[in-house]
Amino acid sequence: MALIHDPDAAVDRAAFERWRTADPRHAAAYARAERAWDSAAFLAQTSFGRTRALPERRRFFERTELRYAFAAAAVLVVAILGLSIGGVGLFRHDRPPQAAQFASNIGQIRRVALADGSTVTLDTDSVLRVAFTASERRLYLSRGRARFDVAHDAARPFVVMAGNGSVTARGTIFDVAVAGDRVKVILLRGVIEVRDGPSAADTSQPTMVRLSPGQQIAFGAAEPLVVPQPAAATDAQWPTGMLNFDRTRLADAIAQANRYSTVRISLADPALGDVRITGAYHTGDAAGLAQGIADSLGLHAAKTPEGDVVISALAPVPAT
Repeated sequence: MALIHDPDAAVDRAAFERWRTADPRHAAAYARAERAWDSAAFLAQTSFGRTRALPERRRFFERTELRYAFAAAAVLVVAILGLSIGGVGLFRHDRPPQAAQFASNIGQIRRVALADGSTVTLDTDSVLRVAFTASERRLYLSRGRARFDVAHDAARPFVVMAGNGSVTARGTIFDVAVAGDRVKVILLRGVIEVRDGPSAADTSQPTMVRLSPGQQIAFGAAEPLVVPQPAAATDAQWPTGMLNFDRTRLADAIAQANRYSTVRISLADPALGDVRITGAYHTGDAAGLAQGIADSLGLHAAKTPEGDVVISALAPVPAT
């Protein structure tokens, strides 16, 4: 690490950059080593750490000592990787190989750290497959919803395949949701390109729409891309574990709530589905959520023998 940060080591830094960009695992390993260097107090107390910023280190780069510097850096990287892979506790995020599949359980919101430094947050009951190569970072969202916080890499586009389309980014934050054959994309930061073709190898020419922050677009298998629309602020808050509704149809709100629990909420009268609801509700308690919805709308929530919840209109009070 001291070798890489030295101001008089331009040649060595060039060699290091060639090594770092040759394989995504090299870049990921160095990033973890650098974070460990900066955060581990015991390194700062060593003679190596105390001389990290001193100009006298120039002699350190003599040819006879360079080999030892590279060896020390390699040992540090191996040690960091060993701590990460062995699960000692220094790094606690999931760190997948170049190809892997991840899923979240019903009611679970799961965060995954990818090998390139990007992170993915999987919403409840979601499935994501990762397939990175030297030229492209490709992922396949087959079910559910995910937020992608993409590490910048100009040489390797980040492509999320969903439904009949794809989303391409390089360094940005965006959500993709898959429900049946329909896909919804929301951009939170940066710029993304949404295409309605399955891949660049398709013989037909896919159409492309570029989104700006705060915009969303939805499409289906047989639908062309449309003009992006403004995204609701409440749509971006799902990773907090809260469901936020702003004049949402009750039927739609219940459909969202049912995704997070095996306890099912239903309406005794389908006509209640058109009632509008506004509020924030925690996803971890289906019965409490149903009761909160009922209370806010002047309705009645009752448990069934199976443990589900039915929301109905209040019975009229008999006249006395």
